[in-house]
Amino acid sequence: MNSTILLMMNNLIKYRNTDKEFWYEELEDWVPKRIYDCHVHMINNDLIDESSIHKNRFPNTPLKAIKDWYKLVLPKREVNSLILGKPMFGTDVNAHNKYIHQEIKDNNLLRAHRLTTPLDSITDIEKDIKNRGFQGLKVYRYFSSSGDINECNIEDYLTHEQMELANDLGIWITLHMAKQDGCGDKENLKNLEEFTTKKYPKIKWILAHVARSFTYRPIEKAIDTLKNLPNIWYDLSAVTDVRPFITLFKNEDHKRIFYGTDGIESVSFHGAYTAYGHFHYQIETDKVESLNFSHTSNRPIISLYEQLISIKQASKICEMNSTQIEDIFWRNAVREFNIPWG
Repeated sequence: MNSTILLMMNNLIKYRNTDKEFWYEELEDWVPKRIYDCHVHMINNDLIDESSIHKNRFPNTPLKAIKDWYKLVLPKREVNSLILGKPMFGTDVNAHNKYIHQEIKDNNLLRAHRLTTPLDSITDIEKDIKNRGFQGLKVYRYFSSSGDINECNIEDYLTHEQMELANDLGIWITLHMAKQDGCGDKENLKNLEEFTTKKYPKIKWILAHVARSFTYRPIEKAIDTLKNLPNIWYDLSAVTDVRPFITLFKNEDHKRIFYGTDGIESVSFHGAYTAYGHFHYQIETDKVESLNFSHTSNRPIISLYEQLISIKQASKICEMNSTQIEDIFWRNAVREFNIPWG
């Protein structure tokens, strides 16, 4: 049974002929032959509590499913990954991190960031970094000690004690910022400036989703500060609006940018993370009954392709060359993560 059938049977994606046609018309000749996906998740529902709203919300995604997905949506590409702990309520964090380790431990081209909550002990974190090969931490607003998952500060879901350890070890942290303006929020910017220049200068930060800029405003407000901070990188995952990419590409050193998908479930739906002024929303076109296609034979494409076409358009507007594109898609990760990718 081929990978397409397996993925569709497991409800991971509904890949259509229109998706395939779009890939070969718009992306096949532009997307580099090598890709390092710096934002992808594994899911194991057996490790989520029965009472959680996230239990069985998404299908299981072991490494095999991720590889099959890459073959389907990024055909004829050599793809490797930075696996990030998947933040979901009710997750047995230690078991989840052990699961990731078991899945990837025999592949020296893969890297992983440990799912980490404010309740995790320094001892457990250090053991996972030193004994299980995690190169960093994945933290998320769901676990905020403040109880407010939308407007919490960074230190509400990543403790200073944990940052001190990360600084001592010189490891990475993948950060999804809270607050409605993401990186454009004054408190978030103040904290990042203090952390990178004063308190924790050895931590290497990956600001997920273009520093959480699903609309143009956060990165527009923040870029003049962020571009001058040390140890800041960005991943491009899930964003589908061209404007944040234009701002980032025009103002930042492209060598501080990593490609990422946010696969599988978060970018396999037909639709996009659509911006409406300062607001954005995940629009799944299959669930919009009022959509009418009588005027066209064209159909919605998967969100991953919306992201890729926006990156392509932004790179053209910013006059980026093929070497810069390859740097973003794989060479920056290979360099920064010490990947032995011949």
